[in-house]
Amino acid sequence: MSRLPQQTFLDLMCGLVESRSLAQFQERTESLLAKLFHADHVAFCWMHPDLPTGFDWKASTTGHFLESYYRWYQDDFVFRWLSQHPNIAWSDTEMLRGRKAEETETYRRSRESHLDLRHVLAVLLAPEHQRGSGAVALYSERARPFSAERRRLLQGLTPALSGAFQNFARFGALSSHNQLLEELLRQEGANAIVLDAYGRDFFRTGAVTSLLERWFPSRSDRDDWGIPRAWRERMDAFMAGSILLNPTTHSWREERELGALEVCFTKLLRIDGRDLWELRVKEFNAVPEEWRRILTPRQFEAAVLAAQGLADKEIADRLGITEDTAKDHVQSACRRLKVSSGRKGLIALALRP
Repeated sequence: MSRLPQQTFLDLMCGLVESRSLAQFQERTESLLAKLFHADHVAFCWMHPDLPTGFDWKASTTGHFLESYYRWYQDDFVFRWLSQHPNIAWSDTEMLRGRKAEETETYRRSRESHLDLRHVLAVLLAPEHQRGSGAVALYSERARPFSAERRRLLQGLTPALSGAFQNFARFGALSSHNQLLEELLRQEGANAIVLDAYGRDFFRTGAVTSLLERWFPSRSDRDDWGIPRAWRERMDAFMAGSILLNPTTHSWREERELGALEVCFTKLLRIDGRDLWELRVKEFNAVPEEWRRILTPRQFEAAVLAAQGLADKEIADRLGITEDTAKDHVQSACRRLKVSSGRKGLIALALRP
């Protein structure tokens, strides 16, 4: 390392650590890598099955050469070799194994692009348990190939390069996550859960958990992820694609005395390679929602039943309390709601637009 420009190397490491996207990484490191490796061209690639062409190339001087790469990558000797030997830096002399670069499709296409790419030093970055992978390719138009020292240098940088590409994936997913969250919260009071293909929480808005616990108070009514079991069969069928694309089919609704609860299932755009579904939950109350904030839970239940015209004994039977207690709850609710005419006042207040 003493023979390398120390400041250039330090600047490169900062670019590796601090970059949050492939474009930013290219901007910060392209010229530094060219200087360190005596390369005429540097190209960066992010490969992911969800990309329109599978390849996202960032390169200042070879972009025109690589823009149609998705059409001929299987004829590229570099890709064929690296895909079989990932996470190891290789030079063209090792990849070609005696063949001449001038005889390859890669060289022919470079000439068509008015380039003379005689030599390449590259590494395919493919971390375990990650669907996407990246690559860094250094090209030279000189007659002399990349030295063994330069190959060892690239191999030494490979862990840091791999970490940088993993950061791009994480920050990209986080950005998409935040955009989706903003969209879900665009409407005030939105209640939503986003699940992945395994039915696990990707994220949820804060109020939806308490809403579900109120409607499904028994822990046995909800699965390990807090999703009502009554929804699971319909949701699983939807995720499996066995439900036709009919908006009314992708919903579930339950009517109760206190109101109704409805959930709509919607497939979202993929994020970080994952299929996602939104469960948008909406509660329809038989009485104004502000009553729930003003009254205790028991007063609220009693007031709702009273607003539906039930007598004290009927309220007591529904709630499993004594008739006197039911009467006290109704009277307390009237006082808190500033209703002076008893049940008639509650009914009128509940119907008020």
